[in-house]
Amino acid sequence: MEPDLNEEESERIRTSRNRRSLEHRRNSLLPFQWKATNNSRWMAQVVASEFSLVAFLLLLVMVFSKKWLYPSKSRFHQRYPQNVTKRVYTSIHSMSTGLLYICVSKSCPSSDNGEDNFKMWTIHPVFGVAKISFTLAIGLGFVLTTWLHLPYLPCLQRMPFFGLIGIILSFCEVTLIFLTLLLFPVNLWIYELRKNISVPIGWSYFIGWLVLILYFTCGILCYLNHKNYWSLIMSSTTINTACSSLGPESLVSPSQTPSSQENSQESPKDDQKPSSPDKVVSPPQPDTTG
Repeated sequence: MEPDLNEEESERIRTSRNRRSLEHRRNSLLPFQWKATNNSRWMAQVVASEFSLVAFLLLLVMVFSKKWLYPSKSRFHQRYPQNVTKRVYTSIHSMSTGLLYICVSKSCPSSDNGEDNFKMWTIHPVFGVAKISFTLAIGLGFVLTTWLHLPYLPCLQRMPFFGLIGIILSFCEVTLIFLTLLLFPVNLWIYELRKNISVPIGWSYFIGWLVLILYFTCGILCYLNHKNYWSLIMSSTTINTACSSLGPESLVSPSQTPSSQENSQESPKDDQKPSSPDKVVSPPQPDTTG
């Protein structure tokens, strides 16, 4: 009976160890998943807020830069009178200073007074719409940057609908910037076709595409945080790691353990059956004595 008891005890010890290991793995995976999910959400929030800050600073660079066009590199494909050429240069210079540039010095060209600004709206209506969209983009960019930096304050870390509002602001900002970047070259191409000239676009315009990419990335990160994609990704990875880390012994269900115990108990009985024929009494031998 001693070997039978030893086998039963060893089987019970194995099952208890497997159960303890399963419970330990489940309990250890939950805090890790929670920490990883929260860290991913917080890192995405930090990246989105810093991207919005960089994009807003680049918008300010676009506002104060004067390199939207290169008037010195413009080429006339036909000759104009001197007064017409001067007027064309004035228009090109006003477009090269940007969409929100306001000159207050005395060295500014004569097109900066109110009458000539009205003429600019009548001659370049697309340029005027681009000014409006760029002005709205500046204001909305400031609001978005401020909104994405609010979670740094401890009292505002759990605001309702924070991710949803961030998504709406980001994609509205992307729409306004894309409209500005689309209307500015369209206005220039119309003017080039009308005056039969060619003017190269400056580096200030191409900064706008970098701003567009940054704000689009902010919108994607806000969308991922709002839809809890990080928790879904971490839950799927933890399930895969848990299934791969479990051994074949831990996959045996508890209902199968009694049958294994019964088989272990029956095996010694089967070993004891062949010992019974040794105890059979031999028949009496015939007496050979006289």
